[in-house]
Amino acid sequence: MPRTRNTQPRTAGDAAQRILDAAAAELVAGNGSLEMLAVARRADVSVGLAYHHFGSKGGLLAAVAEDFYARLDEAAGNAAIGDVADWAIREHERVRLAVSFHYREPLAPLMLGRLSAEPEVAAVEKAHFERQVRRGARNIAQGQERGAIPSRHDPSLLVAMVLGGVRAGVMTALARKPRPDAAMLTREIWNFVESATHLEARPRTEEERHATPSATLRIRDRAKTATTGNRG
Repeated sequence: MPRTRNTQPRTAGDAAQRILDAAAAELVAGNGSLEMLAVARRADVSVGLAYHHFGSKGGLLAAVAEDFYARLDEAAGNAAIGDVADWAIREHERVRLAVSFHYREPLAPLMLGRLSAEPEVAAVEKAHFERQVRRGARNIAQGQERGAIPSRHDPSLLVAMVLGGVRAGVMTALARKPRPDAAMLTREIWNFVESATHLEARPRTEEERHATPSATLRIRDRAKTATTGNRG
């Protein structure tokens, strides 16, 4: 039975998104190579329309990079984490979500690897890193206010070093064959974050160290209940 033809008009926004999606697919298929004609064919548009929307191959590369980092911010942002009062548990969840995004995203090895040498991608990544440092510095300052992180640290310098180390760790993991288990990578990154920030005056128990954020909350609540009961 023939498929019913979709008579809904396609908008300029639809075409731009199709071109963007096609470019990402071409980059993955070509291990970082990109040709505008191949992108246009995959998106089912004219090559002229691709140039109209993005100006050049470099402009299209920049748009793909911007889309990648916007989706990363969405995947590991506060809205995705939810309302978690405990600073350390919230940030542990952010690490877990970021690792999960990079592991399921086909573009991630290229964005953190060979494409990062492209000037247009490097410029987008630099702008994203600077935004991360600004947001992260506020986050570190909040952790200091709550007593989770020592006040002697400079928030901007600390978060810049942590972000650089985390990026290097994720990039190394993505390049390995086979990749390390995502849960193990999350634990390793979080151990690094704890050490770099001197997080928590009270050491975590072995059970907490291998637990998910929600499980850690339950462990701590259980410990508090037991302590209260013993005092009674």
